[in-house]
Amino acid sequence: MEKKLGIIGIGNVGSMLLHKFIEMDVFKEENIYVANRSKEKLESLEKKYPLLNICSSNAEIAKQCNNIILCVEPLNLPNVLLEIQQYLSVEKYLMISTSMVAHKDIYQFHEGSITIFMPTLISMVNGGVTLTFHNNHVTRDEVLFFTDIMQNFSEVKILSEEDINLSQNLTASFPGFFAEIMLEFVKAATKRSDSVSHEELEHMLLVSLLGASRLLLEKNMSFEETINRVSTKGGITFEGVKVFKEMLPQVFDAALNASMGRYDEITKLANKTIKEIKYTH
Repeated sequence: MEKKLGIIGIGNVGSMLLHKFIEMDVFKEENIYVANRSKEKLESLEKKYPLLNICSSNAEIAKQCNNIILCVEPLNLPNVLLEIQQYLSVEKYLMISTSMVAHKDIYQFHEGSITIFMPTLISMVNGGVTLTFHNNHVTRDEVLFFTDIMQNFSEVKILSEEDINLSQNLTASFPGFFAEIMLEFVKAATKRSDSVSHEELEHMLLVSLLGASRLLLEKNMSFEETINRVSTKGGITFEGVKVFKEMLPQVFDAALNASMGRYDEITKLANKTIKEIKYTH
């Protein structure tokens, strides 16, 4: 793709996107401009991708590029937006990788095209879902541009801004939730065996999970259907499923309440920060 792309923030998300764009030939190195608070990360990238455009400031990216991806922490986003605001003309297209700063607050800095999206770590292996919200200024060409660059390694799902909070628990947050649940499962199994190691049990579980996911997707099987097919009444799976059915609902309700509650807290903190910035400038 010949268009220039700016990426501000080369943390976990920014670096993952950068690597996938280059790896899958979505953008040429020489068409990507990057800036980051940590200069060490930029030096490391420069060694790996010598044709990459390393920018000395976020403002330089805003001057050079019309298409800009911002991958900074939610509470740092207001200050980054303030830094680049003077260069945010109408033709600038901002793609922001956090949904925890409300669109109406971002609009205080840029009255043009804004896409809010939530990527996932699973995209490192060309999977997962990228939750996406486009504001009313995003043109059809910009929607196609965003979809085109992201669908190379993830499924793009367009939602309302309000629905991203809940949905990210099933996508962006899922690898962490899943890893913790499976870790506790392996710990429980490890306590019951003197001969099979934690590592062996974890490997068997991961291989089984990979197969189960393929089975459900490729055979178009629902969770309910899968349970019915492997859980015979009176059998060992049936007894385990009964325990999960009884105890897991309250666990998942509590987890969703905690994560969604924190989401709302961060959104309010970002709103407060933006109000303070606007008041002092």
